[in-house]
Amino acid sequence: MAATTKWRRINEGRDHRWAQPRLSAYMDGELPGRQERRLAAHEQTCPECAQMIRTLQALLMALPALRTPPEVGFAIAERTVERVRARIAEWD
Repeated sequence: MAATTKWRRINEGRDHRWAQPRLSAYMDGELPGRQERRLAAHEQTCPECAQMIRTLQALLMALPALRTPPEVGFAIAERTVERVRARIAEWD
């Protein structure tokens, strides 16, 4: 029985390392079917990946509310450049 438990831990660790770089594609529905099923199964057994997926889902739902009109983005960029230039001038 101990060998089975050890093998399961090794397998779960391998699946965890495999899943991490694929989470974004999984969230976007871009994984091939077999990989999608594998990651979905991993999500059921890995609390860390399941939490990461829930966090990514929450972020994806919140992002549209953060959109700003282009002119607002330009104003933010201009203020940022001014602040950076002021900081650089302080160093000289």
